[in-house]
Amino acid sequence: MSEKQEDAAVPAIQQALLRAPPGEAQLLMGWVRGLRDIAQSELRGRRKLAAQLALLRDSKAAWPLVKVIGRALKIVAWDARSWKLRLGVMAVVATFVAVGNAGACIVPLEGGIGLPLWVLVGSGGVLVGLLADLIQKKTKKPRTY
Repeated sequence: MSEKQEDAAVPAIQQALLRAPPGEAQLLMGWVRGLRDIAQSELRGRRKLAAQLALLRDSKAAWPLVKVIGRALKIVAWDARSWKLRLGVMAVVATFVAVGNAGACIVPLEGGIGLPLWVLVGSGGVLVGLLADLIQKKTKKPRTY
């Protein structure tokens, strides 16, 4: 099995935790143990919530937790995607930054549809990626006579 296939089999949060520096992993492990202790304690309701928040603050695990969640989101939203989808996402973001939420109107068969420009350009970006893949596949095939 290739490395990419092995990565796909491991959930994103586990991959993000494996990429965390050892110091952050230890902080998070201590925080999780504290959460388990609070969950098994006799505290109820708001006191349990207050204890969990105090543990998060005191253990200094908030920032490492945010970083691990960010890594997991990057894995899911970017690393695990094809280059075609990445091209579409880049087109959406660039268009949204350039023109904001400006719209365009499409009128097929006398029925008008208003769409934000970033939707149109983003789908066009994916289309360009698909066309490039099709052309590349076609040129790779050897000709038989």
